[in-house]
Amino acid sequence: MVTVLSETQGDLLALRVSGKFTNGDFDQYRELVRERVKAYGKVRLYFEMIAFNGWRAESFLETGMFDLIHRREFQKVAMVGEKEWQRWAALAADVVKAGKVQYFPLSERWQAMQWLQTLQP
Repeated sequence: MVTVLSETQGDLLALRVSGKFTNGDFDQYRELVRERVKAYGKVRLYFEMIAFNGWRAESFLETGMFDLIHRREFQKVAMVGEKEWQRWAALAADVVKAGKVQYFPLSERWQAMQWLQTLQP
């Protein structure tokens, strides 16, 4: 499930994901990113994972391909999570996206949002 958080404004897209990321979730994610890019040229993404069980295989591939194709449109990505594998996912995302990707534990949500709002990548 994808939830758009109230912190979303301007080029900042703040999402919370939970459960298993499905094709429907990917469709929603893709459209939200495209809207921001169309309006602002780039997107800063806050991606919070709570009770998140990963991606279904097909949505994992779709998300990976979308992120790779649109890699230059991500200015910064803060991945916020609660599990060690999520930190590793952030490291993998950093390779795919042209903008800087950084992982934060859930206890550092505020710091993640602050980092996204700084001008430097």
